[in-house]
Amino acid sequence: MGESAPGDLGAPTFHDLFREYFAQMTRLAHLLGADDAENVAQEAFVKLHQRWDTLSDHTRVAGYLRTTVVNMSRSRTRHLRVVRRTPQERPPDELSAEVRAVANWEHERLREVLGKLSRRQREVLVLRYWLDLSTAGIAETLGISPGTVKATTHHAMENLRKHLGEEPGGER
Repeated sequence: MGESAPGDLGAPTFHDLFREYFAQMTRLAHLLGADDAENVAQEAFVKLHQRWDTLSDHTRVAGYLRTTVVNMSRSRTRHLRVVRRTPQERPPDELSAEVRAVANWEHERLREVLGKLSRRQREVLVLRYWLDLSTAGIAETLGISPGTVKATTHHAMENLRKHLGEEPGGER
């Protein structure tokens, strides 16, 4: 890691070059518009270290680093332009405490009203509106005819309207 440049015993070590050029490469990346200038400079040094044993002239290290930082900064800037043009998914809006409280109250009220219906009416409504089954699917599930499903659904909806109208705040 701290070895001298290949072929030159008096050449600075990799660590010396890092200390000498890191701040300069970070400033260069920043001025070129990289959003993560320090990371760009670090990656340039990683690339230099990967080629360290193949370098023949340590005097060209600064030029190699500058070229790498310029190319990486260009790439990051292009990437950022594309990312900024792509619409980001917005998280769903959080419901307020009031909205959640009203929804909970309405759900509880609906469960109470469903409890006042006959077992078959409740089953038909649950299969229709919660499981989204067709008339034929409900008939098959309950072992009744499709005509009975239609009649039961009609009567169940009438009873729901009647019971909801009797509840406080249920009139429309």
